[in-house]
Amino acid sequence: MTSMKPEAILSLTPVPAQWVDTWSGVASLYRDAMQASVQQLVLSSASIIQEQTMRAFMAASNACAEALARNAMTVQQQSMVRFADAHQQALGLMGRAWTAGWTGDGKA
Repeated sequence: MTSMKPEAILSLTPVPAQWVDTWSGVASLYRDAMQASVQQLVLSSASIIQEQTMRAFMAASNACAEALARNAMTVQQQSMVRFADAHQQALGLMGRAWTAGWTGDGKA
């Protein structure tokens, strides 16, 4: 009697159809689980990116609005100082002209 190698025995033994179906079903279960996990990872990551982008956009918008408001306040204050200075100078010019007219000096 000759001894056969295990590989030869396995290759001669037919695999029952139910085993093929069972392993196909097992592979499908793992494939479906993997597919669901990947889909969940992609969708949840996209949601996080979208949420964080929106938060950053809102924070930037708020910071910009605050900076613009501070700038407008500063410019308004500086403008009031300039107008007050111009008003004082105009009053000075008019006062000198009025005084010159009363004194007959003719110099404004």
